[in-house]
Amino acid sequence: MPLPPINPIPTGQGAGATGGAGGASSSGGSSFSSSLLNAVDSLQNTQAAATSQQAQAAAGQGNIAEAMITTANASLATQVTVALLNKAVTAFTEVMNLPI
Repeated sequence: MPLPPINPIPTGQGAGATGGAGGASSSGGSSFSSSLLNAVDSLQNTQAAATSQQAQAAAGQGNIAEAMITTANASLATQVTVALLNKAVTAFTEVMNLPI
């Protein structure tokens, strides 16, 4: 079962021309937040598919190998999401601790 590709985060156009940081947040903010929401929705769908496969396998109606593969994919997706979240929190903390 191949893993779906990760879509790149679109960059805001013209963010560095005249707007500076304010231009980047106003033009790229909605696309960044929608990318994050799509990623979380994808993770939830992966976890729901794993739960469904597990229930079918437990009831004797599904394939145990498929359930294990789907569960492993969901576990890996969760681990990657948690790692990215931890990195984002660390980066935010470092930026907030920068001297002004």
